[in-house]
Amino acid sequence: MNSIQVKKEFNAPVDQVFDLLSKHATYNVAFAPIQVERVKDSSDPERPDGVGSIRRMGFGPIKPLREQITLLEPNQRIEYQIVKNPLVKHHLGIIEFEAKAADKTLVTYTIELQARAPFISKLILAQLKSAIKLGFSKLAKTV
Repeated sequence: MNSIQVKKEFNAPVDQVFDLLSKHATYNVAFAPIQVERVKDSSDPERPDGVGSIRRMGFGPIKPLREQITLLEPNQRIEYQIVKNPLVKHHLGIIEFEAKAADKTLVTYTIELQARAPFISKLILAQLKSAIKLGFSKLAKTV
């Protein structure tokens, strides 16, 4: 299984960083110009972007990538999977949160990926790693 991992320290408390990264709309800032929209709410009215929610990603009206939140442990961990994508056999995203101090949070983002065409996985992961590093740098300036 191919995977990548990105670590980024945020100068903010863990609850603030978790709140930021647990909202689908945040990824519009992090991964611009890619657009992200929630297309299915979770069953928890207090947390519409929680477990069971689905987001679409892409450009304009073309958003072929769908991700579903499969685990959400407040201030600790978020997991999601790509759903209904014929090019991807396995995709698991894991975002972990660790309070390093009252105003410092370490975020560890791990992605496992297995594309249908094996040689494609490493290429996709390299692009994702670059995008996540850039996106996290942008977000770290907003908290």
